[in-house]
Amino acid sequence: MVTLLFVHGTGVREPGYGNALRRVREAVAARRPDVRVEPCDWGSALGSYLRDGGVSIPGFAQQDGRGPEAPAPDDEQVARWALLYADPLAELRLSTLIGTAVADPAPFVPGGTAPGDELLEALAGLPSSDAASAAWTEAGLGLPLARAAAGLAGAAELRRAVTAAGGPSSVLPRLTARALVAQALHQGGDPGHIPAATRDALVDRLTGALGGDARGVGEALAAGARFAARLFENVLGSRLAVAHRTALSGRSVGFVGDIVSYLVRGEAVRALVAERIRAQSGPVVVLAHSLGGIISFDLLASGVLLDGAETGPGARPGQVKALVTVGSQAPLLYELDALPSRPHGSGLPKGFPPWVNVYDRRDLLSYRASEVFVDGVTDVEVDNRQPVSAAHSAYWSNDTLWAVLKDVLDRVASS
Repeated sequence: MVTLLFVHGTGVREPGYGNALRRVREAVAARRPDVRVEPCDWGSALGSYLRDGGVSIPGFAQQDGRGPEAPAPDDEQVARWALLYADPLAELRLSTLIGTAVADPAPFVPGGTAPGDELLEALAGLPSSDAASAAWTEAGLGLPLARAAAGLAGAAELRRAVTAAGGPSSVLPRLTARALVAQALHQGGDPGHIPAATRDALVDRLTGALGGDARGVGEALAAGARFAARLFENVLGSRLAVAHRTALSGRSVGFVGDIVSYLVRGEAVRALVAERIRAQSGPVVVLAHSLGGIISFDLLASGVLLDGAETGPGARPGQVKALVTVGSQAPLLYELDALPSRPHGSGLPKGFPPWVNVYDRRDLLSYRASEVFVDGVTDVEVDNRQPVSAAHSAYWSNDTLWAVLKDVLDRVASS
């Protein structure tokens, strides 16, 4: 009887592994009921965990019951600048959408000064302001103030914002100042090199030079900016990660820790997988996900289970008839020359079992193997139809994977 040995990936523990094993067994039973599916839960025995209760992680909920640290009081400001670093004109676009909610309405007099012209004139005159120029130079933004001001003055977003305001605005000078600073930092490529206090003081100085003096912004715009900044930070994960570091650390420490632990103490993990293979009575197909694919590849590539190898008691060289990796990083590590078992350029060892490598383009932890190993491996691309955040764990719900696996099991059973 053929045995399918299921080797899990990084960060997997019970009950997660048991749930995945059940899904694998159900899928295999529906297609090859004669194949036995056996577990290989290396994580429970040799996986990483926080041995001191997470004391090294800032904000982690400690065992003494103190709970996670509260978010910093300037969290909203940090989130807003994260948005501006990525899109310096974001607040100006938002003010255009909100329109008159941020304006002090004033009737337009034919022949008079068009709304917003005062702000645009002040922006053009910034390089001539000794105070503004000195503050800009002292901040060390790198981009000349004249070039930055000219670039922002030519932006359609600014002109739409002053038009939407419909008249003099107490808000636009500050938004313009922030956009000017953010644009210079964005073009510099490393916005974090300017201290936040220096950045904020420069914004204050430019706001005054542009004719504004209010530290706050209109409530409608402030609410909109808070929402946009939170949404942006949550999408990127930074604000969410800081605010919920306890929960995220609890879930992710095994993920990262298992990888680091394997690189340091991989021999014990490979020995456990080898023991599970040797415990089976017939031909074995290894199904390995993520880090499990690296472990299984390393084990087989080391040669101890291949035909012609000298092995310990109970070993049956050539017992593994096929390797199926799913969402694995083994090809990348091989290309980086970072695999313990095979230096780059050495290829697969003689006797290596047929290898099918399954990947999804949206799974950023999956890689192609056929281009780097050339012979002995077949890549199969699948579409899990999930976003990047969920693609890595979505293979077990993809019928294409089970069709691929059935084809491998059919070939092994008939050989």
